[in-house]
Amino acid sequence: MSPHYGADRSPVNPPPRIPRNKEPVLICIVTTWSHDTHRKLLDFPGLPEVRLWTYDRLFRSRNLPAATWIFTDMDRLGFWELELAARVYRSLRSHGMRVLNDPARAAHRFDLLSRLHERGLNRFKVWRVGQAAAVDRWPVFLRTESAHRGPLGGLIDSPSALARELANAVDAGHPMRDLMIVEYCAEPVREGLFRKHAIFRVGDQMVTTLAVHDTSWLAKRGQQGVAGEELYLDELEKLDCNPHAETLRQAFEIADIEYGRADYAIVAGEPQVYEINTNPSIGRVLSHPDPSRIQSARKWEHNFVAALAAIDSPPGSPVKPDDRLLGKQRRRDFWMTRSRWVI
Repeated sequence: MSPHYGADRSPVNPPPRIPRNKEPVLICIVTTWSHDTHRKLLDFPGLPEVRLWTYDRLFRSRNLPAATWIFTDMDRLGFWELELAARVYRSLRSHGMRVLNDPARAAHRFDLLSRLHERGLNRFKVWRVGQAAAVDRWPVFLRTESAHRGPLGGLIDSPSALARELANAVDAGHPMRDLMIVEYCAEPVREGLFRKHAIFRVGDQMVTTLAVHDTSWLAKRGQQGVAGEELYLDELEKLDCNPHAETLRQAFEIADIEYGRADYAIVAGEPQVYEINTNPSIGRVLSHPDPSRIQSARKWEHNFVAALAAIDSPPGSPVKPDDRLLGKQRRRDFWMTRSRWVI
């Protein structure tokens, strides 16, 4: 089974307390409380010292450990949380820490896909709902910008059908400002079988991970064993040679993202990037009918751990975020489980 799966809002009960860690922390990964998708990373053999943080804990902490910090999940933050995260990022940088993913710069899905098309890396286009009349390439589909739920419905092949689907989506409760129109761009790797590739960027390292194989063009979760021995062996080879690493590195640079996973497919011989997820689900493939798939899983784990080890930071003294607004936020939220706006 593929290791790929898949708004931070207040829970009825606060998230569980994370015990304080007394030993040196070298890598800290920050996520929203509801998407702790890096948890299984802690089971990877040979992993350097890693600790998982939530933004709520981050905003309330008076002292932060010396570490390499990785900010993720920016697309699930509200505007105020995003600004607070950007202020913490700058405070950490000012104290000499290495920090990946600037919350104030990292591109979200629509801007990313727009930039990639404008720069010539992607052949397909995207439109905002307000640009529906300008759609001139078919078929298209609807999806939300923030959620990682995939398309809303099937392919749409005409302006009238698009108008109906947009009305249905809004009637179903999808906010118009979060809807986007995406041109269909997929190509089967063989008849009836689609393949979605993925590659991580970890600082300067590009790490190819396992592909998703599916009989549907969505290829979101994949179907176990559907690829067959030839494609699984091809996957194993690609983990070593990283054939699309430099093209995908350009996509990360365009997105201003230094850590995350890019999902892409090969269409007409060229990589087409569907998204860059800064907080992807990370799992382990422990059983599979094809032994080469197991071998691929162990190899990508090893490569990923090595890339993380390359960005870790030596132990040092904790630092206190010195941004004035952050201090005001901490005082305002002293008895709260979630942040309230201070402006």
